[in-house]
Amino acid sequence: MLKDFFKLAIENLTHRKLRSWLTVIGIVIGIAAVVALVSLGRGLQYTVDQQFSKIGADKITITPKSSVQGVGVDNTGLTLTIDDLDVVRKSAGVEEAIGPLQRTAKVEFNKKIKYTLVRGLPVDDSRMVYDSSGLYDVEYGRTLRQGDTNKVIIGPEIAKESFFGREIAVGDKIKINDRSFTVVGIIKKGGNPGISRAIIMTIDDARNLFNNEKEVSMIMVKIYRAEELDAVVDVIKKDLRKHRNLKEGKEDFNVESTKKFVESFLRIFNVISTLLIGLASISLIVGGIGIANTMYTAVLERNREIGIMKSVGAKNSNIIIIFLIESALIGLVGGIIGALLGSGISLLAERLIEQFLGEGFFKVFLPWWLLLGSIVFAMIIGTISGILPAKQAAELNPVDALRK
Repeated sequence: MLKDFFKLAIENLTHRKLRSWLTVIGIVIGIAAVVALVSLGRGLQYTVDQQFSKIGADKITITPKSSVQGVGVDNTGLTLTIDDLDVVRKSAGVEEAIGPLQRTAKVEFNKKIKYTLVRGLPVDDSRMVYDSSGLYDVEYGRTLRQGDTNKVIIGPEIAKESFFGREIAVGDKIKINDRSFTVVGIIKKGGNPGISRAIIMTIDDARNLFNNEKEVSMIMVKIYRAEELDAVVDVIKKDLRKHRNLKEGKEDFNVESTKKFVESFLRIFNVISTLLIGLASISLIVGGIGIANTMYTAVLERNREIGIMKSVGAKNSNIIIIFLIESALIGLVGGIIGALLGSGISLLAERLIEQFLGEGFFKVFLPWWLLLGSIVFAMIIGTISGILPAKQAAELNPVDALRK
């Protein structure tokens, strides 16, 4: 009996192909939007967690107040210096601190010129601050070491053929601000996007290249005990205020821990994700209304057919089941297509992000339960949308139905 109901429902839907497909599209759009947003959102959250877990929970970053991660030059004249770095190193709870110097520089290779970030880092024992993060791990060649002069390691995006028109290999020479440097290493793929497109040299080379002996772009700190992170942040703020003759609340610098940054980011991100998924769900409601409208129209068109079925013994429950199967099939087909379309959008976005931020940096989140759940959810919406039209069809008087 149930097999016959399914057969009849499929025949009725295929008989009205255009209307059925237009109704399906409403569900497809809603499911595709939800799947894409959830998969991309969870993928981004996972990427952020991974990046900051590499950096570690025992790290603190200090930047000038109007600066963003020490990159770029602001117009306020606010800077950090090696004197500030010395103060931070002496703060209670600090194991080690470094002061990178970074600027955007002209880079020439293969007769082509690009402008990219150049970062100078220490190569003595203080490198422990960044070595533990794994962000500067080298895939080809070697890392920088003490005694290196005019040597650099480069991000994987810079080494690609697409960047300079020819792939850069270990041993090649590049010009930075018209000064020649030898590439001794290429950083692993899938790291921080800022590093994937950066050139790393020793801090001494960076100071000579940019003619800057005192300034640091930021101060990166490693503390002894991660559980004392908040207390160490307060100590550093107090010491820097005293050194720079500043009152509390009038600081011209930011002291941020990895933990605080991640928590703030995830709070904002969760609110935005919830809002976007809520907006996408509106299209599912519209799709459900479309299914209800289609089924109501089907009831009006099939009054005579319903009357004949009831006159030969069909029960009200049989009529309801037939219409619910039809509406559920619309939701099911829309859910399957929507899940596939949403997955395709997510994978395409992943590929595009990799083009800009580096291969392996971002991975979408597409577990089986997300796809199956979205399909089942679409089918449930279709079924619910068909309840009232099915009830209306079941309540038709066979005599009145046959007259129409």
